[in-house]
Amino acid sequence: MSYSIGEFAQLCGINATTLRAWQRRYGLLKPLRTDGGHRQYSDDDVQQALKILDWVKKGVPVSQVKSLLARPGARRTNNWLTLQESMLQRLKEGKIESLRQMIYDAGREYPRSELVTEVLRPLRSQVSANIPAVMTMREILDGIIISYTSFCLEGDKKAPGDNYLITGWYLTDPCEIWLEALRRTGQGQRIDVLPVPPATLAPDVFPDRHWLLVTGGKLTATRKKQIELWQLQVVSLEVIPL
Repeated sequence: MSYSIGEFAQLCGINATTLRAWQRRYGLLKPLRTDGGHRQYSDDDVQQALKILDWVKKGVPVSQVKSLLARPGARRTNNWLTLQESMLQRLKEGKIESLRQMIYDAGREYPRSELVTEVLRPLRSQVSANIPAVMTMREILDGIIISYTSFCLEGDKKAPGDNYLITGWYLTDPCEIWLEALRRTGQGQRIDVLPVPPATLAPDVFPDRHWLLVTGGKLTATRKKQIELWQLQVVSLEVIPL
């Protein structure tokens, strides 16, 4: 079978921007082209993409994957920590633009879900001390994360997809809303963010939207009952516990 880049991205769980980077910058995929110049991917391309994805989920830099694919017995390593340390060093040295570029580049080369889980969340944990200098670094990092997430969300709105609203619910760390939104970019969801959790949430105000609620609180019986009520009032409502 043959697939368009949108179909291929959905099959592999990889956003189209990352697929293009893998092809153009690293020569990892070589799809055919239609007479109109559109990419057409085969089942073999799907298998190749899944192999690539397996490596990058381990934190292997994309630039090293091509040589590893040629050596089936190569030992898998985990380089996420190296990426975290490089970002932390730039943050400590005040190299804000360099850090920003590094995060944007990583978002093109790695699945964003892994970027959030394996790099950005652990990196934020390293700058969480209640010390003015550390707190300032954390705010700078969060600003870059929010800016990058906004950039990705705007890109998603240029493509067809269902309309979502994401916010927090019993959440003390609002940046987690943005991190969860970033995890979901490139997956056919057109997401708008409520950046500060409302004191009193009313999803029924926008009943035609799919709702995502990021929560750090325990799902008590009362909260579960509230969720069930909201789910009757909107298209869909998903609670994402941290």
